[in-house]
Order: sequence, then structure tokens, then C-alpha cells
Amino acid sequence: MMSIAQSVVIQPSRVLSALVGLQCLLAASTGALIAAGAVGDLALPERLALALLCLAAAIYGITRYYRSRQAVHIDISGSGRIRIADVVTPSTKKQMPSPARLLGGTTLWSHLLLLRLRLDSGSVRTIAILPDCVSDDAFRNLSVACRWIASRTNRTGLAGLDNA
Repeated sequence: MMSIAQSVVIQPSRVLSALVGLQCLLAASTGALIAAGAVGDLALPERLALALLCLAAAIYGITRYYRSRQAVHIDISGSGRIRIADVVTPSTKKQMPSPARLLGGTTLWSHLLLLRLRLDSGSVRTIAILPDCVSDDAFRNLSVACRWIASRTNRTGLAGLDNA
């Protein structure tokens, strides 16, 4: 019998970074087209206000995403207990792993894992894991472990998972 125990460092996804960057570029481009009058039939003040709103949304989206981008260390025990910690640089203080629990709304697809985790502090954290975040074997093993945890969670009635 295979154990689900593993320890994996999840690197930020380059694919997801490119998609977020593209989405923000499209929002800014839409703002530029609105400001130039190429889209819609609005008066100049409304066009400029809408264009600034698009530009502000693009800037907010890109800065929020890139500030929160960091590697995460996930430990899963053989019994299905999850502990997570942000990977820190040598210049910062060492962070202790926090126990976490898989929540409903977790999405486990063949090429995407969106783990919704409730930390002991009560906060909810979502971790997006694409195949470019870890090795192929680590992705497959992590997917199997999360499915096993989800099935046990569903059986015991603690919390149902969506899309599992």
C-alpha cells in the first residue's frame, strides 16, 4: 500500500503569472481604447473616467497578484494531516508550519489543483497548483493525496468538497 505522506515545495506558476499579466494588459488596453473613443459612444468625461477605472483595475490586479506570489511548503502526513508554511528567504525569520484543513470548494482536476485550506488561525487560504509548479511526480502524488483526504473528509461528514 502506498503512503500519501509527502513534503512538497510549490513554486509560483509561470503559466498563471503570464495569464494574470495578459488579463491585466487586456484591461489596460480596453481602457486605452475607451479613452481614444474607439469603443462606445460616450462623452469625453465618461470615457476618461471609464478608461481610468480600467487602468486602475489592471494596476491593482497585477500588483496584488505579484505581491502575494511566493513559494509554499506543504507537508502531508500519512494520516492526511496538512501543514503549510511560506518558503522564506535567509534574511527573514523562519516560519513554523501551520496546520490546515481541506475545505469545500477545493477543486481537484487533472491539470489544476485549487486547494482551499482553513488554517488554525481561522483564515482561509487558496493555493493554486499547476503542473509547472512542481515536478510531474510531485503533482501526481499531491493530487492523489488530496483526493484521498477529500474522500475521507466526505465519508466522515466533516466537510464536503466541491468538484472533487
